[in-house]
Amino acid sequence: MRLVSLLHSFCRESARSVPLIIMPRILLLLLFCIPVFLFGQSRDEELAAQYYFNGEFDKAAVIYEKLWSKSPESTYLYRNYLNTLVALKKYKEAASVIKAQQKKFPREMGFLVDELWLMQQAGEGEKAKSASVELAKRVRDEDDALGLALALIQNKFYLAAETAFLKGRAESGDTYLFSGDLAGLYATMGRKDDMVREGLNHLQSNPNYLSAVQNLFQDNLQGEDWNILIKQLRQRLQKSPEDPVGNELLMWALVQKRDFDSAFIQFRAIDKRNNLGGRRMMELAGIALANGDFDNAVKSYDYVVSLGQRGPFYFQAKYGLLEVRYNRIVVYNRYNHQDLLDAEREFTAFIQDFGAYFETEFAERKLAHLYIFYLDKPDTAIQILQHVAGNPRVKPAFRGEVKLELGDAYLMMGEVWDAELTYSQVDKDFKEDILGQEAKFRMARLFYFKGEFERANAYLEVLKTATTQLISNNAIDLSLLILDNTGLDTTEDAMRMYAKAELLIYRNKVQEGLKILNVIETSFPGHSLQDEILMAKAKAMIRMNLSDSALVFLEQLAKTYPEDILADNALFMMAQIYDKQKNDTTKAMEYYELILTKYPSSLFVVEARKRYRLLRGDKPDEQENNQIMFDRFMN
Repeated sequence: MRLVSLLHSFCRESARSVPLIIMPRILLLLLFCIPVFLFGQSRDEELAAQYYFNGEFDKAAVIYEKLWSKSPESTYLYRNYLNTLVALKKYKEAASVIKAQQKKFPREMGFLVDELWLMQQAGEGEKAKSASVELAKRVRDEDDALGLALALIQNKFYLAAETAFLKGRAESGDTYLFSGDLAGLYATMGRKDDMVREGLNHLQSNPNYLSAVQNLFQDNLQGEDWNILIKQLRQRLQKSPEDPVGNELLMWALVQKRDFDSAFIQFRAIDKRNNLGGRRMMELAGIALANGDFDNAVKSYDYVVSLGQRGPFYFQAKYGLLEVRYNRIVVYNRYNHQDLLDAEREFTAFIQDFGAYFETEFAERKLAHLYIFYLDKPDTAIQILQHVAGNPRVKPAFRGEVKLELGDAYLMMGEVWDAELTYSQVDKDFKEDILGQEAKFRMARLFYFKGEFERANAYLEVLKTATTQLISNNAIDLSLLILDNTGLDTTEDAMRMYAKAELLIYRNKVQEGLKILNVIETSFPGHSLQDEILMAKAKAMIRMNLSDSALVFLEQLAKTYPEDILADNALFMMAQIYDKQKNDTTKAMEYYELILTKYPSSLFVVEARKRYRLLRGDKPDEQENNQIMFDRFMN
């Protein structure tokens, strides 16, 4: 078990400094270090190992010397004996051991590197570096180069490893030999131009390694670094314009840089050249949309539409244009009143044009959402949602989602009983499902709006351990709001007024809600709801699409109540406004970073870290869905 721990430690440390593209080589070298004692140890070996791991090196050295003299071929015994001598600072004896091993195994290059490693341990680092380069020049063939270079890399003699690889390449006459190894080595050394060149060389001879090379580039390029790859790719494609791997990599690199203007040109050229009928353009449109580049998403979808109704992606492209409209409004909050009218017109036309031939229920649901929350036509939304829910071809889960939206529409109309009945139907139909949990939360929120706080809390207690983090977090937030602001006076008048104001804001009756909030401030001075009132006013401003006014209230909340439970909420909302609505990367990063540094236990830390790294240009942990979290606060 101790050896397994050692191997795990080695792999962990190596992973920090050695790119995955050359890790298999390192692990292959490591196999020579796996001792026979994995399958059975002598008692002396067990005792020596115990002394070794306990730091009793003087005792371990005595036993290892005896064992090694009997079994010089055991790399394990040799390594541990050598390490014990170094730990005891017996450098001359260690040098003798290395010399003996070199004499017994003259073709094993790793033992030559051990001599350099010993110099480092003895404080002669510069001498070791110079000697390592001279050693690398002694490479005679490909096998020499590989064995020596991997040993050098393992001991961080990177310049010497480069020399060994290049000498081996020159001796072999193969221009692309060791290109993958060199790409990984240059990545470790931070030489990005060289890394890109050798990575592309590696693909030239090994096109199946595209994913591995992409991973290498993604791990080591960020921001303007992508121009290095794009420039080299364009130079190569000038000579071989039909190169499929090069073209694929260029499209990928432009997307990684988020240069969607150039990506549009490249994707369109490849789509035309290969007669793909818009397939690659649909791919680009989806990526541009996910990154909030609405102009290039529209251009890409329009291109596919221009290919004609007989095209294989015509319907999907037409629906994609609706997705752009919807995301601009709902996800990014970048819209004006005319945008809402244009969206209504385009959704309606789509449903009329395709309703008899295609499944348009998704478009109908989105249009209903716009009617409920943006166009102030919940009665029209109810008609649409009832029609969709009654369609026998609709899948049960989608019907459940539609009915939740229908409940929201009833609530918007002020028909509280119908909303409660609709939510309860979904709860009953999907008891053990996420949909059922979402229905329970909306029931709890409904009772909160009505001022029935005990009934609301009964649902919220169940939901605190909900399957999804969003529902659980929402339940915790609402429960804390109720618990922190009830029981402070016998009538709970302030809390009931606040809940009513939130309901009015939710129903887009913003001015009425704001009046009630102002009454609370004057009638209940010093009440614990002061920070919640600032948050509610910020939500009201967002409802009216007044992001600058929302920022004023959020900034006031974060500064005045930095220790309150809403402080991190306010920072996250500000970050999202700058990130999604204003497209101000600098300010967004500033607020995301504040969450990470000031509120490390915040529920928003994971999302804040992900967005911060993405805006900084780091490799994303996963494909961003770019869904903002305003629904967490607003809906």
